[in-house]
Amino acid sequence: MRIVGLLGYPLAKSLSPRMQNAAFAELDLDWSYALVPVREGHVEQAVAGLAELGFAGANVTIPHKRAVAALCDGALVGFMAATLTDAPGNQVARIRIDQHAAGPENRRDTYRRLYAALSGELVAVGAFEHAISVATDQDDVVRHLFELGFGIDQVKGLRRLTPIAASGVTTRPAGAEDIHDLLLLTAELTTFHAQPPMLRPALVELHEIGNGFQEALVEERRLLLVAEHDGRIAGLMQAGPDRNYRDTATIGLAAVTSAARSKGVGTALLAGVVEWAAAQGFHRCGVEWTSPNLLSDPFWRGHDFDPVRYKLTRLIDARVAWANADLSYRYFVPRA
Repeated sequence: MRIVGLLGYPLAKSLSPRMQNAAFAELDLDWSYALVPVREGHVEQAVAGLAELGFAGANVTIPHKRAVAALCDGALVGFMAATLTDAPGNQVARIRIDQHAAGPENRRDTYRRLYAALSGELVAVGAFEHAISVATDQDDVVRHLFELGFGIDQVKGLRRLTPIAASGVTTRPAGAEDIHDLLLLTAELTTFHAQPPMLRPALVELHEIGNGFQEALVEERRLLLVAEHDGRIAGLMQAGPDRNYRDTATIGLAAVTSAARSKGVGTALLAGVVEWAAAQGFHRCGVEWTSPNLLSDPFWRGHDFDPVRYKLTRLIDARVAWANADLSYRYFVPRA
């Protein structure tokens, strides 16, 4: 007997087994459809267990409609899951680096089928921006995602904590009295990102960022560094422990005012972060930058940050929510 199942929770009221098993019986198939209760957050482990238990396949329901698996002859050959952010209708679907994988055989086809299954579910709940993280050494996966309409948006880079020569610009830890100026600098950075070729909407939650600045002032393992030029704050750089890479201090917000660019401000800030990270016992420094940023991309690469991860993004035309297979052109066809 071949077994397939439904992953989700709760499943007590599901009619799927009754319908699916009736269909198997009608077709005289020696198959069985079973319920597999799986709580949210455990779907990836459950998918791996299906292959060990000999399941021929499975589909998913609430709360796992954002996860799919590929099985071939009962063996797991790939999976893809997404985490949704924000409210329905304005969601970004994020597929982390540990939320997708496929075996080497027929990898291209597996990724295409996985994304075909998952993307429809994402669009159905209003998620029209899809982002997926991929290690830079997975050239074939990056290529397969390019073919599915994705493009590189963000780059994660790492470097050793080798000292950086001072540029002569004064840097110091920020104080509470600097918060107002740092928020103005953050707003300037946001409008800069609205310029071509980045073209990101100049929208920023300054209250939330201000709270983050305040926290950085009192937490020992976080740094908020400012640079001064001509007696005024000209740049800032935040740093703290990386959530994904061990022994790594990662730079968060980094900005230099337009009047002080190309004057060594960014290099001085980075030198200060590297010195602080070494004193804190970190072994590496990391940063994530926007790939089409014509200033930050050469800056970080030029300071020995080696790319280790890409975030690829695909934007879906939201009109597909209604201009889809259900749209009838019956009344739009010109009459003869």
